[in-house]
Order: sequence, then structure tokens, then C-alpha cells
Amino acid sequence: MMLLFIGALALGLTALAIGADRFVAGAAALASSLRISPLVVGLTVVSLGTSLPELLVTTTAVIVGHSSIGLGNVLGSNISNICLVLGICALLQPLMVESKLFRLDYPALMVATVATWLMSSNRVITRFEGLVLLIGLALYLVLVIRSADEDTKKLLAPTNSSTQLTSRRKVFVQMISGLVLLLIGSQLVVWGGVGLGRALGLSELIIGLTIVAVGTSLPELATSIAGVVKKQHSIAVGNVVGSNLINSTAIIGIPSILKPMEVEGVALLRDYPMVFLVSLALWPIFWSRRRGSGRVNRWEALLLLAGYLLYLRLLAFF
Repeated sequence: MMLLFIGALALGLTALAIGADRFVAGAAALASSLRISPLVVGLTVVSLGTSLPELLVTTTAVIVGHSSIGLGNVLGSNISNICLVLGICALLQPLMVESKLFRLDYPALMVATVATWLMSSNRVITRFEGLVLLIGLALYLVLVIRSADEDTKKLLAPTNSSTQLTSRRKVFVQMISGLVLLLIGSQLVVWGGVGLGRALGLSELIIGLTIVAVGTSLPELATSIAGVVKKQHSIAVGNVVGSNLINSTAIIGIPSILKPMEVEGVALLRDYPMVFLVSLALWPIFWSRRRGSGRVNRWEALLLLAGYLLYLRLLAFF
């Protein structure tokens, strides 16, 4: 059985690598053809697409009565997205950060992070609270779209050019095929990882925070790395911020509407504070980049990776 789990992990990682390359290439081509900012694409299309594994896993876990795995998946994914995904990408190549990310998207992420923490304080996230989170996400997406340049909006008007329509159809096919591979790959990785975790006797919350969270964050990692390789830094950074925002709103909100999500007390004392701290750590990084070289440097990437290792150490004792 162990060989089956390992085989699923290997096959899943391969699917993620291929899918990420196709999805980012398609997203970049779409942004170029429509003259949409790559940051906007990363914050919306890419982050929504790469957050689908979290949505599927969390919703399934909550419905079948394993809320701890679902919530652990969301919290663990947010931590790994910032510390691992952003850290690894910046370690491979210093990342350029657009200043407008700091004006709307980062503050929205912090508001969503604090809001979900407060909603969880009574040990359950209700249907009404889940609806509030979804409404908040909808308002954010409206603001993101409205923040686009006026000339960009004009270029979004329908065109009669059959060549452009054919090209865009190819781009959409490329993105969808890449997204399908991302979804299949993430499910294989999670299935194999959970199987190994249970064989090791880990609790559901720990499985959700580590194996499942890292597994469902692999699309973000693979997509962001592909973005870095293709010099699309805005897609890589926007993907992380956008995915975490979607995790804190839609990925918690939708399952909570279907069935109120129970919250373990230890998550309030250990995991929510960690999500808040790593999100807050982006403040000095993004702020200094506005005034400085415009990059997330390698030493900052090392700090993020070290933070994740410290968190894993904390899980072993708390």
C-alpha cells in the first residue's frame, strides 16, 4: 500500500508541473492579448484556479464530518503559501512587487485574516458568517476589476476579428487543460499524502495543517514557480496574495454555508495566530519594496522558509 501512496505522489507532482506550465502560459497570453495587468490576472484568474483544490478538499471534509481536516487545510495552506511558495520563488529569483498590491490587495488580505479569526472565536463558523465572507470576496473582486486602467476596459470590448477570437479560444483551452491537470495532480498528491499520514498515526488537524495543506498548495507553488521562470513576477506574487484571500473567504465561506464549520480550540491558540503573523510579516517586505529596489530578496525568502520550519517545530510540541 505504501508503494501505491508513493506512486500517487509522484504522478501527482508530474501532473502539477505540466499543468502549472500550461496554465501560467495561458494566463500570461490572455493578459497580453487583452492588455490586462498580469497582477490582476494573478489576483483573480490564477488564484481562483489554483484555489480549487482547497475548495474541493475542504468542502468534502466538512460535509463528511471532518471539519478539522478542512479548517487545517485552509490555515495550513495560507501559511505554506506565504512561507513556502513565496519563499521558494523569491529564493530562486528575487521577485518584483508592484506598489499597487499594497493599496488594495494586501489590506484586503489582512481584513479577511482577522475576520475569519474573530468568527472562529466561538468555536464554529456559521452559515451567516460564511455568507458574509463570500459577500466580502465579491466586493473585493469588484474593486479589483474597477481598479483596472480605463484603456484596459475599452480593450475588453467584443472584437470582430476572427483571428483574435481563435487565438483566445486556444488560450482558454490551454488554461483549462492546465487547470484540469492541476486539479488531478493535487488530488493524487493529497490522497497519497493523507494515506501516508494516517499510516504514521497523525491527528486529523495535523494532517490538514501539513500533508493536505502542502498538497493543496502545490498548484500555487507550481504555478508561481512557472510564473517566475517565465518572468511573470506579478502573476507569482498576485497568486499567493489572491489565493490566501480566497482561502480566507470562499474556501471557508462555501463549506460553512453548506454545513457550519467546527473549530478546534488549539487552532485558535496556535494556527490562527501563525496565519496572522506570517501575513503581517509581508507588511515590512512589501512596504520596503515600495521605497527600495522593488524586490523580495533572497534573504527575506530565507526568513519566510525559516518561519515555516519553526511552525513545524511548534506543531510537534503544541
